[in-house]
Amino acid sequence: MRVKLILAATAMLLAQLAPANAAPLVSQEKKVSDRKPTYTIELAYPRTGHRAIDNEIESWVRELAQDFASAAKDQEPTPAGPWAANLTYEIGRNDGAMFSVLFSNYTYMGGAHPNTVFEAFNFLLPEGSRVELAELVTRRGIERVSAMSIAQLKQTLGGPDGMSDIDWITRGAGANAKNFRNFLWQPQLLVIHFDPYQVAAYAAGPQEVRIPLSRLSDVVRADPRMPAASFDCAKAASDVEQQICASRELARLDRHVSEAYAEKVLWAADEAARAKLKETQRAWLKHRDETCRRVRTAMTACLTQVHQERFRVLTSAP
Repeated sequence: MRVKLILAATAMLLAQLAPANAAPLVSQEKKVSDRKPTYTIELAYPRTGHRAIDNEIESWVRELAQDFASAAKDQEPTPAGPWAANLTYEIGRNDGAMFSVLFSNYTYMGGAHPNTVFEAFNFLLPEGSRVELAELVTRRGIERVSAMSIAQLKQTLGGPDGMSDIDWITRGAGANAKNFRNFLWQPQLLVIHFDPYQVAAYAAGPQEVRIPLSRLSDVVRADPRMPAASFDCAKAASDVEQQICASRELARLDRHVSEAYAEKVLWAADEAARAKLKETQRAWLKHRDETCRRVRTAMTACLTQVHQERFRVLTSAP
C-alpha cells in the first residue's frame, strides 16, 4: 500500500510539469565545424525550433568553439596530431513536459590523454526555462541524492582493485547541488553523470548513478519554477532574504554563491584556511546586506551585482 501511495504521489508531482496535450519538440542536428593546421572542431547539437531553448544551447556551443579556437590557434601540432574538440549529445527526454539533453565534450589538448566532460540541459516546457536539480528537489532532496549516489558509487568503485576511495567519492558526490549539475530528469528516473576525476581516477572513466523518482517523491518541490535560494524561502525573515526569494534568477545566483563557498571550504588546505574562508564569508554577507539596504529602490540590481562579484571571487584560482 505504501509503495502505491509513493508512486501515486510521484506521478501527481510529475504531472504538474506537463501541459495538457503537449507534443514533443521536433529536433534537427546542427554542427559547428572548423579546421586549421593546429586544431579541428566538430560540435554537434540539436535545434528544436523553440527559441528560448535554441538560443541557450547555440550560445553555449558557439562559445565553446570560440574558446577552444582561441586557446589552440598558436599551438604547435603534437606527435598525436592537432588539438581536437568533438561534441556529441543524447536527448534524454522530450515529451512535452521537459526537453533534456546531455552533451559529451571530448577534447585533446596535447596532454597525456584526451578528456571528456559532460554538460546537461533540462528545460521546462512550454516556456523553455532551464531548471537545476536544486529547483526540482528540496535541500533535503539534495542530501538524499547525495547519500544514494555515494552508496551506488561505493558499490561500483569499491573493493581492493577499485580506482577510488571513500574520501574521493564523498567529496565528488557530497551534498552540494553543484556535484549533480549533469543530470537528466526522466519521467520515472533521475540519471546523474559524473565527469572523469570527479569521483574516481581517470582510468575508471565517467560514472553514472540512476535513482528511481519513487525514492524521491517526498522531496520533490511542488513547483520547480518557484525561486529556490540557499536558504528556505518560506522562512525568509529579513528584507534582503525576501528580495532574494522574489526572483528566480536572484535566488539561483544566491544558491550558486553558497555552493561555490561550500566547495571552497571543502577543499581548503587546512583548518586555518577554512576559518579564514568562513570569516570572509560572514564579512561579505554583512557587506551585502548593508550595501543593498542603502539602495532600497534598486535592491535587486544591487544584490545581483554583489552576488556576481562574490561568485567570481569564490570560483577564481587560489
